[in-house]
Parts: sequence; structure tokens; C-alpha cells
Amino acid sequence: MSKIPVTLLFSDGVTHKIEVEPGGKLLDAAAEAGWRLLTDCSNGQCGTCSGQCVSGQLDLDDYDPSVLPDDEREDGAVLCCVARVNEPAIVELPYESSEIGSDEPPTQQGKVVSVARIAEETVRLDIEVSEPVCFLPGQYVRMRPAGQAEWRSYSMANENGQTRLVFFVRMVEGGVFSTWLSKAEVGNEIEVSAPRGSFFLRADACPRLFVAGGTGLAPFLAMLRAIRSGGYQSAPTRLLVGVRSGAHLFAQQEIDAIKAGFPELEVQYAAEKDAPPGCHEGYGTDLIAGLDVDPKTQVYLCGPPPMVEAGREAMAKAGLRKGDALCERFA
Repeated sequence: MSKIPVTLLFSDGVTHKIEVEPGGKLLDAAAEAGWRLLTDCSNGQCGTCSGQCVSGQLDLDDYDPSVLPDDEREDGAVLCCVARVNEPAIVELPYESSEIGSDEPPTQQGKVVSVARIAEETVRLDIEVSEPVCFLPGQYVRMRPAGQAEWRSYSMANENGQTRLVFFVRMVEGGVFSTWLSKAEVGNEIEVSAPRGSFFLRADACPRLFVAGGTGLAPFLAMLRAIRSGGYQSAPTRLLVGVRSGAHLFAQQEIDAIKAGFPELEVQYAAEKDAPPGCHEGYGTDLIAGLDVDPKTQVYLCGPPPMVEAGREAMAKAGLRKGDALCERFA
């Protein structure tokens, strides 16, 4: 039987992937890969190695229930030192990767293969790299154009495992990356980091509500593509897209193409002004109030901080817990 993949997510956004023999111990497999996860007692008695299994499931050997109460275990908490792997899983760890002496995964050199303004304040940027980028749908990479010192982070909109990466970038007047992008040409070199971030599509089969503000749509395109391709369980899914004006709308044809192969997907648009026919005039988060929301719905919010907070408030009014939302905020 082939080895089983486990993804480790650290609090600094660094992601490490390991492969574990069926029934093998997570801690041992991580050590074999060169990453010594934090632990002390190594037998489930202290809690130093605690983490959160956010996708899949880990089997646990005997441990002290006072260290890991049943209710926390039911919510996905695990003790890595007694965890055994029998299915693919994703584990969040509450410390930075530097604490285990791990180097950040290497970067890749990429080249611009396409750059085009597709809407008001929005540019689509396509980057080609030599090695396929494997990421959890919704994650981001950091990018640094040749000759620049500063990195900027953007979420992939393409499907996982591709060498052509697609980004939707909001142009900011005077912004370092925006200034470069306004003059970027095909063939320009750019450095691309390994994938990062804990905002990604969970493998749960519960209904999903995606709420995007502006270019916060990008990670949801990657998520929708992953669901359509069969990599995740299909479930009733709603996508709410909010923009500043009708001229800011983008990727509608791509969404329509995804929807054609994903019958359980419902899409609604909102524009704060100059809304085209069929588009709500107002905020995207306004649309939450009009939904018949299943209490089990998993909500994902991605956009500027005020939009994310408005979405969380609208969730509460719809009977959902604000704290249950998965959020990605960007300036």
C-alpha cells in the first residue's frame, strides 16, 4: 500500500508535506523528513504536541483525557506524539516553522507569460514556473519581481498542480507591486515562493458559502475548480461576489464555465454602484440575509477587513456562529 500524504500548516503560513506509511506515527514520519515537531513526554501526557486536524482524521494511541478532553477531540484537536495516519490529513500547528529548525521550502524562478487589465483596477497576471505548484485550494504564494527587495502575497486562481499560475491583482496607486505590474512585459522574471496559508478548502461534505470581495474571488476560483474536478466532495455551494461598481466585475465567463460542470453551484453578484442587470446594487454581504442557510453551512470569507467583518455579522444574523467562518483578509 502506498504512503499517505499529510500536510502540516504552521502559524507563520509555511506548509510542509510528508508521506507516512499506513498506520505509521505522525511524529516519526515528520522526523524522518527532517522536521522535529514540538513534543515533550511523547506519550500523550503533557499536551506540548497538540494541533488541530482540519481535514481528514488521525487515529490516536492511548493518552491522558485530561490533556485532551473529549469535546476538544471531537472538534479535531490531536496530540501529534500519539497520532497515527490511516488516511490523508491536514494538521494545523500553533507555532512557527522556525521553532522546529525547518528551512522554508525553496522558491522557484518564474516568467510572466501574460498580463492584461480585465476590469477596473484589476489585472490578470499569468506566471509560468518550471515545476508544478501543488497547493491546497485557497492558499497563496509570495512573489518578488527581479530587482525588487519586497515580497507580495497573492492567491492562485488556477487548479492545483499546474506550472502556469493565474493571479488577479488589484492595482493600488503607488503600490510597489502595482507599479511594477503596470509596466510588466511577457518574459519578465519573478521569484515565486512555495504555497502558504491556512485559508483553504476543507474536505467536509457540508454545504458551503463563499463570499468574495473584489480580487478576493481568486482563491474561490481555485476551490471551485477543485470541487468540479472531483478532488473534493460535491455539496450545495453558493458564491457571493461583491465589487465596488459594475466596471469592477471580472471572471464571469470563467465562473459560468465552472458552473456548467458543477450543477450544485449558485452564484450571485453585487455592485455598490452602477450594477448591471441581474446584479444586486449594494454590498455582497447584503445577500447573506436573503439566503435560506443550512445551520451546517461552512462559510468562507475573503476580501478587505471591513467586508470580512460585515460578512461575519451577517452570518450571526442568519443564525450561524461568527467564529466558525474561515477568513482571509487583505488590504
